[in-house]
Amino acid sequence: MKKKRSTKRIPDEKREMVKVLAVQGLSERDIAGMLNISKTQVNTIKREVDDLDQLRAVKKRKMAEEIWDLAIRMYDHITDEKLRKTSAARLTIAMATAIDKSLLLAGDATERVEVKTEAELEKEWKELDKAEKELQEAWDRAEAKRKAEEIAVRKRKKSKS
Repeated sequence: MKKKRSTKRIPDEKREMVKVLAVQGLSERDIAGMLNISKTQVNTIKREVDDLDQLRAVKKRKMAEEIWDLAIRMYDHITDEKLRKTSAARLTIAMATAIDKSLLLAGDATERVEVKTEAELEKEWKELDKAEKELQEAWDRAEAKRKAEEIAVRKRKKSKS
């Protein structure tokens, strides 16, 4: 009787690669050769209940938690003295980025907040005002064309009568 080989010893990264390569259409023989595992192990991994999406979701959640922990550790190291130095600014940006990425990986919403100068806001306002005028002019032209077509249709109907 053959001894059943376990696929439990194969690392998650390699297991995921088996599934990715299988989805890409590679044969079990090719996958086995590329990853240096047996064809039977490839077959077993492909048939496992935990599909690729589920494995990725678990990995993603774990990564989000690890990044969140990192952001908290970074926050604990920011002092007023460090904030006066350039490297503290980089630390703050790194911490904020870590928090943002953690939220994204966890599927939570993040916000992009931009601070604009009064001159930038004035420029945007003028651009919007110009676009609104152009849109109104296009609307007026379309209305005039529609009315002209209606008049032409009425004239043709009258001339036929």
